Amino acid sequence: MKKGFSLIETMILCFIGVVLLTLVIGLVENSREFARTMGCVNNMKNIVQAIENYQVDWRETPPLLENLYPAYITNYNTFHCPADREPGNSYAKFYVSRFFAEEDANKIFLACPRHSRRTKTVVAYLSYAVDIGKTHKVYWSGIPAEIGGTYTGGQLQFADGTVVDINASCEVGILGSFTDNQDRIYSIIYIPEGEDASITVTHQGDSEFEVITPAVIAGVEGTRFEVKNYWENTTPPSCSTEVRVFEGKVKIKERSQGRKFILREGKKLFVKVRRWIKKLREKPPRRPPKCRPHIWQREVF
Repeated sequence: MKKGFSLIETMILCFIGVVLLTLVIGLVENSREFARTMGCVNNMKNIVQAIENYQVDWRETPPLLENLYPAYITNYNTFHCPADREPGNSYAKFYVSRFFAEEDANKIFLACPRHSRRTKTVVAYLSYAVDIGKTHKVYWSGIPAEIGGTYTGGQLQFADGTVVDINASCEVGILGSFTDNQDRIYSIIYIPEGEDASITVTHQGDSEFEVITPAVIAGVEGTRFEVKNYWENTTPPSCSTEVRVFEGKVKIKERSQGRKFILREGKKLFVKVRRWIKKLREKPPRRPPKCRPHIWQREVF
């Protein structure tokens, strides 16, 4: 009578065991990733509700997410994404403080690109909806760029063919690039506060693309334009943004008062704002904080 297993049978059993173990580990990891993603979705839903309540009370959008704490969000951990390995507020640098308007329901105000090994982005829209979209790759001068990172000089290249040329001494951040709830590529870049910058954007196709500065949000539709930003360390600080259109048209919205402009080829817009920044942590505000930009000077020519 044959006893034990042959070498081939032992190898087959080991192979089956390894395959089963790999499948189990994959299922566990996928379950954990799904749980982290849903935790982020729940966080964003709580933030969305808090922003809606804030807007009802103050007739404006909170300039910083921390303005919601503790009056509208009592648990500060709501600002931490379960997929973020670093402590603190995970969403601060992915938040866009926009002047609310019903016609802008599909514009985003919050994104989190950390999910499914950075292939998925959780997104919150002005319609108070939260969605999960595919993350698109962005390159900086041919090198893969990190969503949420900032880059000095060079050229940013997006999946829709859009390129952004950055002046050699300027810093620009990538807020997001993902498939939105209308099945379009939606990409956002920003000029950080305190930064002097000059960029030229050549946009392709019918995708959604926005440039955010402390003063304005510029959205484009198949065009070529230039954005210059200047920062003055006065008291309070002031910021100037100049947008010049070379081809097509650019839709611009003031971040403070929501006024809209459509700049066509050969036109230029200049907006100068003063900044007040005040973080709220201990007590609910008795009045809206003076944190948004306030228009100081505006010219279209």
